[in-house]
Amino acid sequence: MIGMKHSLIGLAILIIAVLLTAGCTGSPQQGAATQAPTPSLTVPPTLTATPTDVIPVDQAIIVEVSRGTLSYDPKIKVEFRGGTGMNLLSYIDATVTRSDGTVETARLTAPVIGDYVELTGTTGKDRVEVTERLKNGNEYKIYDQVLEFRK
Repeated sequence: MIGMKHSLIGLAILIIAVLLTAGCTGSPQQGAATQAPTPSLTVPPTLTATPTDVIPVDQAIIVEVSRGTLSYDPKIKVEFRGGTGMNLLSYIDATVTRSDGTVETARLTAPVIGDYVELTGTTGKDRVEVTERLKNGNEYKIYDQVLEFRK
């Protein structure tokens, strides 16, 4: 009787092991649909400035954008200078599209007058865009210019 119990337990363990591994060794189904990779269209960044948004006077802010003149360190500085909308301001994004096609963005969150970010430019032409985002969700492009390293 004891030998029969051990045999039944061993058989039960063997059946459970077979059931657990049954689906792991099957071959893939024939005719299963596979999705071909979709080619992505990458739009190259443009160095063409576009018009800025019309901003309500009570939501306007002022930024100063300047370009460094050192060829070994061609920095672009975007500095917050205040404005009537400064109390409504959530953040400022500054984006540089370099002449080599690379793009860099920096953010000033809850800035105070005098706060700034520096982005790396090139010794060629670089496009600088500045966007303000207000606490009410409104977003405005306030600056968009192509800056040359030296004229």
